[in-house]
Amino acid sequence: MKAEQKILPDTTALIEAATEQFVASARSAIAKRGVFHVALAGGSTPKGLYQKLATSPYREQIDWSRVHLFFGDERCVLPDHEDSNYKMVREAMIDHIAIPEENVHRVRTEDGVAPDVAIHYAHVMKKYLQGQPIDLVLLGVGPDGHIASLFPDTEALDVADKLTTSLYVEKFESWRVTMTYPVINAARQVIVFIAGEAKSAIVRDITTDAVQGLPVQRLAPQGDYYWYMDAAAAGQ
Repeated sequence: MKAEQKILPDTTALIEAATEQFVASARSAIAKRGVFHVALAGGSTPKGLYQKLATSPYREQIDWSRVHLFFGDERCVLPDHEDSNYKMVREAMIDHIAIPEENVHRVRTEDGVAPDVAIHYAHVMKKYLQGQPIDLVLLGVGPDGHIASLFPDTEALDVADKLTTSLYVEKFESWRVTMTYPVINAARQVIVFIAGEAKSAIVRDITTDAVQGLPVQRLAPQGDYYWYMDAAAAGQ
């Protein structure tokens, strides 16, 4: 399924549009099902979204007591480490909104080795999702085409029977835990953020099929699927 491309003039406009979409998605899910489940992404553009959501008037437009935050992927570092996605989201948004602590489902990376952490997080997801798809999955794209921690040439790309998996990323010398394609593709809505001139080459490669087999190209969402790009990223 092709993504609906939303190209905004700059990153500021991109974040504004994405914030409005996030609020609309949350309000719709809560009205329909009484709860909003969202999987968060790391990265600078999603961080801008979280910071915006934590400001007026947006934070008052969502009933945060009915929102459950999950993490699409996480580095296997302590939760107060500078590389932790949880730390970034907490400082950007969680500390500034009225969300119950029990609604924030971080990956407990301090509780064991990466494979065990991944298994535990899958149990957490099953407990709270109760077999329902995630309402919204947020993703960024790396220069190598990776999404979440689904990196090129890793076994994680082919995991189809688990909600989460662990992997070691050689070039970053780090263990990761990530949601798998079946979870992401089953979501009611998927938004991919691509911002900055540095991403223009990967956008060109993806959209022209100049390169095949990139992790982002294996996305096949069953629900609504959007690319939010700024003009710089879409330049090629």
